[in-house]
Amino acid sequence: MTQEQALAILKSGKSAFITGPAGSGKTFVLNRYIDWLKSAGAGVAITASTGIAATHLNGITLHSWTGMGVRREISPREMKELTKRSYLRRRFSSVSVLIVDEISMMAGCQLDLADQMFRAFKQIDMPFGGVQVVLCGDFFQLPPVHRRDRQSKNESQTSLDFAREDVYHPSGFAYCSRAWRQLDLKICYLDEQHRQGDAEFLRILNGIRSNAAAGDIRRSLEKRIGAAIEMAVKPAKLYTHNVDVELENNLELRKIGAKEFVYKMELIGPAALAEKLQKGCLAPPVLRLKIGARVMFVKNNFEEGYVNGTLGVVEELDEGRILVRSSGGRMFDVGLSSWHIAEEGKIKAEINQYPLRLAWAITVHKSQGMSLDAAEIDLRQSFETGMGYVALSRVRSLAGLSLAGFNEIALRVNEEVLEFDEKLKKESAAHARELAAKSPSPRFYPAKTGKKSDTAAATKEWLEKGMSPDEIAAIRKLKTATIIDHCEKIKAKFPDFDFSALAGKMPPAQLEKMKIALKKCQNENGQYPLKPAMELLDGAVGYDQLRLVRLLL
Repeated sequence: MTQEQALAILKSGKSAFITGPAGSGKTFVLNRYIDWLKSAGAGVAITASTGIAATHLNGITLHSWTGMGVRREISPREMKELTKRSYLRRRFSSVSVLIVDEISMMAGCQLDLADQMFRAFKQIDMPFGGVQVVLCGDFFQLPPVHRRDRQSKNESQTSLDFAREDVYHPSGFAYCSRAWRQLDLKICYLDEQHRQGDAEFLRILNGIRSNAAAGDIRRSLEKRIGAAIEMAVKPAKLYTHNVDVELENNLELRKIGAKEFVYKMELIGPAALAEKLQKGCLAPPVLRLKIGARVMFVKNNFEEGYVNGTLGVVEELDEGRILVRSSGGRMFDVGLSSWHIAEEGKIKAEINQYPLRLAWAITVHKSQGMSLDAAEIDLRQSFETGMGYVALSRVRSLAGLSLAGFNEIALRVNEEVLEFDEKLKKESAAHARELAAKSPSPRFYPAKTGKKSDTAAATKEWLEKGMSPDEIAAIRKLKTATIIDHCEKIKAKFPDFDFSALAGKMPPAQLEKMKIALKKCQNENGQYPLKPAMELLDGAVGYDQLRLVRLLL
C-alpha cells in the first residue's frame, strides 16, 4: 500500500494499523495525518509506547496521557478514582482520535488497559469508547521488554463486564490482546522505501526480515566485518548488552586527558515521581564529560536544530556551558532540558539535565526509532530474534555499516511474527482494493473562513490550551521566533494575559537567573531591554529564551 492510500483510509475515520519495513515512512504518514486532523479542528491524542518514540511526534506516552502510569492491571475501585479526576475527564471527553506509535513495544495487557480506560471515561461500551484508533509500528522490531504469560495473570485483574474475556498469548505482543481483536483494524502495510537508497542493503534487510538470510546475504554481511567507515565523527557502536555499552563509553572517556566536568541531574518534587521520571529519561543522572567526548542528544529541540539521535563531539566545557559540534559540522550551545509530570496544567515533578549522553556506544534496544548515517555494530552476543534486523536497519546504507561479527540468532526473526506479517500483507492488499472500489469520504474537513485569519489570535488560542511556542511552531509550520513575535503582540494588546504556562517549560534555576538579569536592566520607561541582560548572563541563554521570560514580568 502507498502512503497516499494509507492516508485516505485514515481520513475516512476507520481505526487502522500502519506497518511496514523500517524506513517505509510510517511516522511520516502519522505526522501528515496529525497535521490534517489539527487543520480540521479534531481532538487528537498523540501518544507512543515509549518516551523516545513519543518525541518523534511531539507527543507523550500513552501511559501518561491516559493516567494509567506503570499499571498493568486495574481494579474497579482504582478506575472509579481515576474517572473522578477532572483533568482526565476533560482530556478524554475532547478526544475523537487516538494515535499510538511504536505499538510493537507495548505489551498486550497495557493496550487492553487503555481500552478499558477509554470505555470507562467515554461511558460507551465499544472498543476505546468509540474513538478512532490509529496504531503504528513494526512487529519485527524488538518485543516489549516486560512480557507476561498466562501463568502470571492473577485474580486482581479488573472485573469490569466488558473485560472479562481472559485470553493472553505467551508472546505478549499487542496484536494478541483482546483490544486488538475487537478493534477491526484496517491494515495499511506500506511497501515503499524512504530511508535506505541502497538496493543491495535493502535486499539484505528484506532477506533477514523473511528469515531467508543464507548464502549470498550472509557473505555480503561478512564483507562488512571490520569494514572502515569514512566520516568526520567516529560512528556510534551498537551493542546488544548494557554492560558492553557502559564499558566502552567509560573506557573511551578515560582515554581523554582533559579535565572532567560533572553535571548532576536536578530532581524537583516528590521523590517517587521524580525518580520515576529519572528512570524513564535517557539523560544520565550524572553526566561526565570532557572536551573531545563523543555524545548523542537524547531529546528533540527543533528550534535549536538537533533531535534525539543527533551525534557530535564536545568542543568546549564550563560549569554551566556545553558546546557540541555535530557530525554535520554545526555548533550547538547546549542548554539544560527539563522533563516533567503535570496534572491539570500544574507540574507535579520535574528533572533537569543536559540532554546528552556519552555515545561512543549505545544498545540496540535504545537505537530503535533512530536513523544513523553510519554505525559499528556488534551482533556476536545477540540473544533475541529481531535484534539483528533492528540494528542493521538503523543504518541508511551498506557503506555506513561496519560489523564486529554476528551469531545465528542475529539473522533470524520471530517465526510467529513472520506468519502474522504475511497475514497483514494480505489484509492490506484487500483493504487497498476496497479503498479503490469505494473511495470513502473524509470524516473531518479543515475549517474554512471567508477572511484572512489573525495569526497572532490563532497563536493566542493555542497558548490558552497550554501549548509551548515550540509546539505551536511545529503545528503551524512557523519559526519559533515568529510565535514569540505573536506572544509579544498579545502581551501588548492584552497586558493581563496569563503567560505563566511558559514557566513550566523552563528549568526553575535558569528561569530565576533570567528574571533577575532582566529586572536589573529595567530602564526608566519600565521596559526590559534584552541586550544588557544578555551581557549580564554572559550569553548563557538564547535570545528567544530571554524574550519568553520577559513576557512573564
